Amino acid sequence: MSKWDKGISFEYAYSAILSSIRASTRRSEHTVCYDYILLVQLKNGARISEATRAFIEYTKTRRTELTVNVSKTKNKTRLIIIPREILQFNIDICTNLTFTSEKTLINRIKKYSKYKYGFNTHSLRYAFITYLLRQGVNPAIISKITKHSRLDYILTYTQEKAAEEILRRL
Repeated sequence: MSKWDKGISFEYAYSAILSSIRASTRRSEHTVCYDYILLVQLKNGARISEATRAFIEYTKTRRTELTVNVSKTKNKTRLIIIPREILQFNIDICTNLTFTSEKTLINRIKKYSKYKYGFNTHSLRYAFITYLLRQGVNPAIISKITKHSRLDYILTYTQEKAAEEILRRL
């Protein structure tokens, strides 16, 4: 298991974040927006910075398919799809996210995720990768979706997860 992968399942993270969003009437507007961004990250296998940029752009344009710069690679972009679950909620409260610097906002979301859910934001990326692997998606396709710069990272990770599963079944 990598230092980032805390072994959380896609299904668990999805359920926890969506439940938190639905219970949002009792919470501050910032944490609701953080949950929206975490859901964008989970459902796209994105880095937190990519999900944050996409969500902020969504609040401005209402476009549900957005292209953002890949955080770790210059001159490379990726497609982010805003999850349909978010479309049913009023996101107007999130328009003030742009008053905070991107770096500060990302750090706040990271702290919130660790405090609220007990996992770091990068674990959502690996929950997505593991979910796709279990659905039988080819690692090369997973690498393209997540914009990993090298396929061998995905292959190593997915092979480790497969080996662990085989060992557990024995």
